[in-house]
Amino acid sequence: MNALKTDLGTVVIIGAGGGGIGTAVASLVSAAGARVLAVDRDATKLAMATSRIEEEGGRVQGELCDVTDRDAVSGLFERAARDIDDLSGLVNVVGGLPAVHWGAVIDDDHEENLEALLETNLRVAVRTSRAFARTRVSEAGASRNRPTSIVQIASIAGLAGMPFGAGYAASKAALMSYTRTMALEWGGLEIRVNVVAPGTIRVPKNQNAEDAERDQAVIPLGRRGTPDDVANAVLFLLSESSSWITGQMLAVDGGVSIKPSYLDADGLPVFVQDKALRERLLKP
Repeated sequence: MNALKTDLGTVVIIGAGGGGIGTAVASLVSAAGARVLAVDRDATKLAMATSRIEEEGGRVQGELCDVTDRDAVSGLFERAARDIDDLSGLVNVVGGLPAVHWGAVIDDDHEENLEALLETNLRVAVRTSRAFARTRVSEAGASRNRPTSIVQIASIAGLAGMPFGAGYAASKAALMSYTRTMALEWGGLEIRVNVVAPGTIRVPKNQNAEDAERDQAVIPLGRRGTPDDVANAVLFLLSESSSWITGQMLAVDGGVSIKPSYLDADGLPVFVQDKALRERLLKP
């Protein structure tokens, strides 16, 4: 069996700061031999990520950029195309559901919340992906020689409805749809496009939400995920080991997205009430 093939060049990571998924992806990709172009709009968070990679002996260049600004994104990738001859990957990590944007569909401010969530969870990824894809084509229309890979970070929320988080779920579902279309349109440019859909991940901003008993009850693998769990999946999709995979969604969720809603706390269907049968099925 072949080992994971990680002949990586330079990987651009959008949203690399903050100590969560983006930083974990940057660190792991760097450890696998890639040069990392770490992008964030927060100078302090970006410095934290680049310092971590440098301390680990990796190669990293930090770029401050507000990716909600189309001109700023265009400039970022124009410079990258000019200065870097081995661009091999793009990872879009920007997104989320801030507390201020939780709310019911019927609320007066729903459309404003929806617009904000579409910007951060969909439009940023579309904007940076398009700019990255354009670096693959010269003025003569010939693509660069190195195959490349784009990985979008979505969420399992995009696989179902999400009460009080409709805009977030819809934006992540749309990102999955865009991923499939990008994969079809850009295959001829030797660009693969895939999406990782995390479940509940332990990141700095939600560390206070720990509840081991709850996690054991609702997550088939019995624990919340870590940023490294997501980063491992991203590295696979960036690497040559996934060279014939495109347009696909990989759920990294501990099994949550496949768990039926009719299971009880013991993991049995709620309609299984016969005591003897339950004891037999739950026997170690």
